[in-house]
Amino acid sequence: MQDRLTEARGILADVPRHPESLVILAARVVAGQTDDSGECADAIDLLRLLDRRPLHAIAAAAFAKGGAA
Repeated sequence: MQDRLTEARGILADVPRHPESLVILAARVVAGQTDDSGECADAIDLLRLLDRRPLHAIAAAAFAKGGAA
């Protein structure tokens, strides 16, 4: 899981170089795996900009366990 989070952070650090679908996936990983509330909020904000689904569907995908660890 840590490797996935690290890779996702790398993608989000250089968004213009990656396809939108990969950025959305990376933002979902970061939002669901990070322990940093600021980083999570940034990832969710990016999802709001890119993902065309309603916000409640985005949150449900990012927090599949309802936010539980």
